[in-house]
Amino acid sequence: MGLFNFFSSKEVSTIKIDEVDFAQLDRAKFLSDYFIPRKPVLIKGGAQNWPLVNHWTKDFIIANYGDYNCTVITDSRPAYAKLKTTLEDYFLNHKGKSTLTLDFDPLKSIFFLKGLSFPNSFFSKKEINRFFFYHSVKDAGTLPHVHKDAFNILRKGIKRWIMIDADKEKSPLGYNVLLDSYKKYPSGSHAKDWFRKELPKVARKVNLLECYQTDSDIMFIPESFCHTVVNISDEVLGIVVETNRK
Repeated sequence: MGLFNFFSSKEVSTIKIDEVDFAQLDRAKFLSDYFIPRKPVLIKGGAQNWPLVNHWTKDFIIANYGDYNCTVITDSRPAYAKLKTTLEDYFLNHKGKSTLTLDFDPLKSIFFLKGLSFPNSFFSKKEINRFFFYHSVKDAGTLPHVHKDAFNILRKGIKRWIMIDADKEKSPLGYNVLLDSYKKYPSGSHAKDWFRKELPKVARKVNLLECYQTDSDIMFIPESFCHTVVNISDEVLGIVVETNRK
């Protein structure tokens, strides 16, 4: 039984995250239906005409931005990773590993800005707080965590998402799920183990949201929403844009 089928077990009951075609979602609808009420949404084909989708490949990145600094990751707790190198070295010499590289100054990052499209319906340059460039492999991912409002822009691959509101006041159950993940899955742990061991248990206690993201989809993750991701395809590549909520 393949990974995709195993993780789609009928024993796990989830609620499907809203999926909206990009052509049917303007800024006003996005703000009123999703951003303001803090509701996740998968924007299908949201980045299909963006430069990162049309141009970014490993060879393109090595040739044009190979000296860009990145972090090499070997588990699903990227915040703990310490090994730094260049993207060229990462792609050429760290097979089977991942990078999820944080940058706090996107306005000075030519590599970052050339991958996005402005104006767009979701965020402006001034609203960006920080961003992550990521590349990863099958079965890897990220364990449950939270951050500010974010847009995960997938250039290539298939990712499975599980989400739950983890606002401490509005959703204490979701908040406890987040805390438990930190206790049980410290540095060195892997998302695939959480999906295998914890997902069936958590799904029996709280309502979980779920979706599958594919090429050029944009996933909107509201602030304080606990989320965990596992890669279904052999390779995933993209950017996460984190914004400031006004």
